[in-house]
Amino acid sequence: MNTTNPFLLKGYRDASLFCDREDETQLLITNAKNGANTILYSIRRMGKTGLIYHVFSQMNKEKKWNTIYIDIYATQNIEELTNQIASAILQTFPEKETLGKKFMTLIKGLSPSISYNEISGIPEIAFNYNQPKKYESSLKELFNFLDTQNVSVLVAIDEFQQIANYPEKNTEALLRTIFQSLKNVFFIFSGSHKYMLLEMFNSAKRPFFSSASPLFLTNINKEKYATFIEQLFKQHKKQIDEESILFILEWTRVHTYFTQAVCNKTFAISEKKITIKTVYDAVNQILKEQENIFFQYRKLLTASQWKLLKAIAKEEIVYHPTGNAFLSKYKIGSPASAKRSMDALIEKEMVYSLEKPEGSAYLVYDCFLSRWLER
Repeated sequence: MNTTNPFLLKGYRDASLFCDREDETQLLITNAKNGANTILYSIRRMGKTGLIYHVFSQMNKEKKWNTIYIDIYATQNIEELTNQIASAILQTFPEKETLGKKFMTLIKGLSPSISYNEISGIPEIAFNYNQPKKYESSLKELFNFLDTQNVSVLVAIDEFQQIANYPEKNTEALLRTIFQSLKNVFFIFSGSHKYMLLEMFNSAKRPFFSSASPLFLTNINKEKYATFIEQLFKQHKKQIDEESILFILEWTRVHTYFTQAVCNKTFAISEKKITIKTVYDAVNQILKEQENIFFQYRKLLTASQWKLLKAIAKEEIVYHPTGNAFLSKYKIGSPASAKRSMDALIEKEMVYSLEKPEGSAYLVYDCFLSRWLER
């Protein structure tokens, strides 16, 4: 029997450990096959990266497609962007393969340094040019290489909004110029900063205006997730009752990462039969493990910000954070003060907002922090 914990907290293994997202998967594949780029956005830890790799696993079954994942969250400028893209291409096409050999020939002509990560052994490319224009030229060369191969390529650039923070203010225009000339390379622009991404693609003043179709990733359907959880436990000779599953989904708000984490912990500490007490033990362990981190959060916030954060957690969801009823109930202060604190919490990604029929809803970003604050 395979005793490996089936509830993944990172990465992607195969379709059997991936829950639902059938419509989203099909939309991303359809867009790529029809020459349309996609903006994939959601709050953090909702499963964007897992979805991308799930789409890749489907696309890679077709010989005429190649897929490349590039995470640019840590990049600070166009130099680091160029290095990250080149490294991702090299990791996708190893030297021993035909495309890899062609790519190495191209790369050597661009005079980079190539090293190998000491921990992962993954190859990394670094360009060190004195003239910034050379990075622009190298970016064109990299994407032209992908475009001129005898296959179509789907490229996912994660945390794409990061380019808006580069000191090189022409980065958006540069990339748009490169991308729009490509005939066989298509893109998924992924990110968790909803407003930054939508501004980039919806503002007529920005280079990427109307160049991609939006896809907002929401919670997985509760009934489908419940079935998925039950089946995975069953496949590993463990039994979990309906009460336990429903508690997990309610307690984690069906937020993908947090749901997976509670299931992972429950699976790890359980024997053959899981009861609601097993799940209580699992969530208590998680909160205990996280407690030191949560105390550190308190040191990073002002007293008024911490007070507002606790109040939102106790309410679970707040629609009028500057309304008199809410402010009075938790003795927060004036509406102006509450707004300043709320803006700071959103900026620090401690709180996020969702648009609902009732209006803008505010929640604590980290579900575990929220549940800990409730106590």
